[in-house]
Amino acid sequence: MKVKVIAHQLETERLVLRDYKETDLTDMHRLWSDKDTMYYLEDILCHYIEDTVKYLNVGMANSDGHYFCITEKPSDKFIGSIGYTITDTTPYGNIVHMGYMLFPEYNGRGYMTEAVKKVIDFAFSQDNCFRITTGCHKENEASRRVIEKSGFRKEAEKINAVYHDGKMKDRLEYAINKNEWS
Repeated sequence: MKVKVIAHQLETERLVLRDYKETDLTDMHRLWSDKDTMYYLEDILCHYIEDTVKYLNVGMANSDGHYFCITEKPSDKFIGSIGYTITDTTPYGNIVHMGYMLFPEYNGRGYMTEAVKKVIDFAFSQDNCFRITTGCHKENEASRRVIEKSGFRKEAEKINAVYHDGKMKDRLEYAINKNEWS
């Protein structure tokens, strides 16, 4: 029996968020190997194309969550990545953890907030999610602003919780539940 794969494409005013394709490998590797973009995500930084291939295959399968590449309208230029991983399943729906990244030259334009809001809406309205968590280093003000503008509420401030760039740093944890999303 063949499994029917449903392709997802979400659109905002300025962006298209779509499922990954094999042809995204070069752009994805450029993003996932960019040291500036991945500064706070060093645990998934891809030094080799083979590492990126593994993440691309996970992204195309969407077997443990849902992952989108972010493209700019109308050029269809690959500018980032966003998605979530299922961390738990409940009778009320999935609990997922969201992450995102954007090429630095696209920061400060509101693109990521636009993308995050669209993915939250998709998760709650079409993908059986009940709760979405996310977080960032406290010093990562840009990511914190995206999270807060997107409707997440802060649940925890963990002091000296993560080792990063030779120091112990604070981490902020956020969440939003389906009944909080309008």
